[in-house]
Amino acid sequence: MTEDTAVFWQNDEGARSLFYDLLARAERGAYNDDFLAQLAAYREAAPDSERADIFAARYLLHEGDAQMACICAERAYRRRPVNYEVWKLLAEIYTLLDCPVDALTMYGYAHGLYLSPEIPLDLIRQCGREGLNRLSIAAGLGTGTPTTQSRAVFDGEELHFALDAFVGEHLPLTPAEGSARHWVGTYAVGEFLSDKSELLEEIRHTAVFVDKVQRDFSFQLQKAQEVRGAVTVEVPEGMEVILPVAGTERLQELRFETASTATQEAYLGKWAFSHFRLARTTRLVSPTDAPYAVGTPIRLGHSPARRKLVLNLLVDGLSWNVARTRFPDCMPNIARFFTRGTIFDQHFSTSECTYPALPVIETGRYPTHTQVFNERDSHELPPDFKTLSECMSDLGYYAAAPMGASEGVPCGAMRGYDLLNVATWKQPSAEAVDRTFMQLEAFHEVDQFLYLHVSDAHPWNAKGFKFYPAVETQLPLADRLFDIDERVASVRLPKLAIYQEQFWRTLAHVDRNIGYLLSYIEEHFAEDEYIVNLYSDHGNSVFSTPKGGVVDVIGENSTRAVWMMRGTGVPEGVVAGELTSSTDIYPTLGHLCGFSVAPDIDGNLPAVFGGKKRDAALSMSIFPGQTFKLALRTHDYSLRIETQGFVDEDGTADFAGAKAAIYPRAHELEEGYAVDSPALRAFFYPRAREIVHEIANNGEFWPAMRAARPQWFGGENG
Repeated sequence: MTEDTAVFWQNDEGARSLFYDLLARAERGAYNDDFLAQLAAYREAAPDSERADIFAARYLLHEGDAQMACICAERAYRRRPVNYEVWKLLAEIYTLLDCPVDALTMYGYAHGLYLSPEIPLDLIRQCGREGLNRLSIAAGLGTGTPTTQSRAVFDGEELHFALDAFVGEHLPLTPAEGSARHWVGTYAVGEFLSDKSELLEEIRHTAVFVDKVQRDFSFQLQKAQEVRGAVTVEVPEGMEVILPVAGTERLQELRFETASTATQEAYLGKWAFSHFRLARTTRLVSPTDAPYAVGTPIRLGHSPARRKLVLNLLVDGLSWNVARTRFPDCMPNIARFFTRGTIFDQHFSTSECTYPALPVIETGRYPTHTQVFNERDSHELPPDFKTLSECMSDLGYYAAAPMGASEGVPCGAMRGYDLLNVATWKQPSAEAVDRTFMQLEAFHEVDQFLYLHVSDAHPWNAKGFKFYPAVETQLPLADRLFDIDERVASVRLPKLAIYQEQFWRTLAHVDRNIGYLLSYIEEHFAEDEYIVNLYSDHGNSVFSTPKGGVVDVIGENSTRAVWMMRGTGVPEGVVAGELTSSTDIYPTLGHLCGFSVAPDIDGNLPAVFGGKKRDAALSMSIFPGQTFKLALRTHDYSLRIETQGFVDEDGTADFAGAKAAIYPRAHELEEGYAVDSPALRAFFYPRAREIVHEIANNGEFWPAMRAARPQWFGGENG
């Protein structure tokens, strides 16, 4: 790395030489004084490198000090949680320290990406069901929970991984501090409670469910305790609570006993929650030994320190760069509502797709800090990265997601919600709004923090996809027919008329449905009783002209996103021209709702709320097996960076020889439009270096990781 502005980046050859020298010594087992001297020199040359901690831990293990080795290895994991060498190291250390479940988790992460090293069966024998469950999550994808393609099954002699779903049990994830884990049921309203569970029993281990049916199969995750026999639910004098309860058998009998009323019976659904209103301390008694789940009691009552409703509404894939050209005509109901609030006209997502973008919004931290970018990994966010739902729960809000996507579940981005209704792929706005009406009516005596994720506007590969009827019937045949590779990802979809027409039709559909909800809020809540926050996680590529034959996945169509707010504390009638980032949603809600924000987040409170204007907005693409791409934008210019080689599985990249060019924003990546001056480089380069420093690997590669993906190290453009 260099501090001048003549070139964007230079690797530190001295540090690189020290790394490979230490690597050679480690491979020989030469852990001696010379090794320590070289390690000290390497740590001085690269003080922030996790690789120094890995070497230190290896040395300490050689010396028999597993406790100190654990400190170094966990520090390396904190910086680089998606790393094969770190996983192998911690698996060994946790085994030595008699932490078998933690060791299995690390083996699971490694197995999920590399199918190695071999998982010791003795560890599984020690851990039992909890260990197998943690192994299943760790070895699985980061996008599909509670469905899984890697449910660990052990028959006492052999381990194998099966198709399945976590249901009728707790998700083996770290809960929010002081709260219960999420217990997984099926979503059921206005239907027989056990129907979906009985269907699921038949198909849960089949490819047709895990690959197809699960796309719109809704699971309900409730914070709950699983109990047997009897349990007492304490209700303070003068208060009332709503109690969610789910059974594990069809028509499971449960008796309710209080000091002042005769025993009454209810019949529970299998894996489906029902609600019961309790006005006094109540004892629940099951006449059988079958377990049942008792949700965290929901206390009724409002507080003047809270709003009655804070609604986060994510419209997935809504490109503001495109929609603003027809706004408000294409979305009149949403436009009418937010005209009385604030619309951010220069808002940018940090990523081109949902998986990395969602944790950014929920934590106010860039993907380089959340380290959520690899869909084949499922590590959890650190507990001290407080999520929006955790912060709002701490304020006393009942946090619920009537409709959400499962992508944010494994990493912990959604861990603070008391209730989560999730599906992996389809989140239609019509059903989302209907569920929200039911939620608002059922819990009108509670201050609610609600989250809706709707995916109508998200584009999908057209091969085998059913478009809206009006799209198919109104397009001329030449535009209706297309030729496309079914392997093309949604972020790289080409500029086709059928995609564009689908986008405009979905905006009208979303606007109509959400418009009903916004009108309901206006009718049932005073202006000082609510905050509504509408945003998108990214845009789309279907209106973009390829640059050099390649879709620009972080171009403005793909990353200029929607952000609008209205309600208590939100200025009225403002179209804000300041630059904002999806990281800014977090501190803005902190400001408006009253929770404290950690000083090290990447989010910024916008000037319209009394904060400071950003001087630049950042978007990046960290996708293993493709080149790293970055856009740093001001109002007038954009710095674009792209590596020559690919991003590794651990999210790092070699920035030696990376292409760096500055363009007028209206002509990003266009040939002949690059501009250069010492002043522009002095502005952009230090800011961009601060970002890429987090993931730059200085050309230092672990042999095992490089051997696993040899095709990624040829310097080809992705």
